[in-house]
Amino acid sequence: MVLLPQDAESRLLMSHLKRIGCVPTQQWPLPERLGADADVVVLPIEEDQRDAIQRLADSLTELSPPLVGIVEYENPATLQLVLQSGCTGVIERPIRPFGLLTQLLLARTAWRQQAATLAHVRKLEGRYAAASKVATAKTLLIAREGITEQEAHRRIQSRAMATRSSLEDVAQSLINELS
Repeated sequence: MVLLPQDAESRLLMSHLKRIGCVPTQQWPLPERLGADADVVVLPIEEDQRDAIQRLADSLTELSPPLVGIVEYENPATLQLVLQSGCTGVIERPIRPFGLLTQLLLARTAWRQQAATLAHVRKLEGRYAAASKVATAKTLLIAREGITEQEAHRRIQSRAMATRSSLEDVAQSLINELS
């Protein structure tokens, strides 16, 4: 998706994108939110669009497509806006075909890696939460029953196997019972 006004620059960019095999769509002005139908979004990084860019960036989720910014020159304000917007790639003005495919590929690859990392973090957080519940349940059993940690763990495991439940579910029910 190309977020640029209809002008010579946008026509040139659209033709370059078509030439490298993309099926671009164009929209202007900058939307409040992005649809899920784009693989990559190309947008201008301009100081006069700062508020619109920030609103768009604030609406992004981890499922939103990656952003590639179009910049005219590198100054601190522009670079700050590139970083704040979450762009994973940059195209310089004047737009030329050289490097366009590379920037799109790098942006998409960085986005995929970030999505994979977030999924892995969520999985680890889930494991940590489960381990924490099991540890809490063991501590409660040890305090209540005066048993060893190994025996507490065996009891939780036995109850989980008997009820065909997860260790986490059994631990949570023990926490509810013993607290």
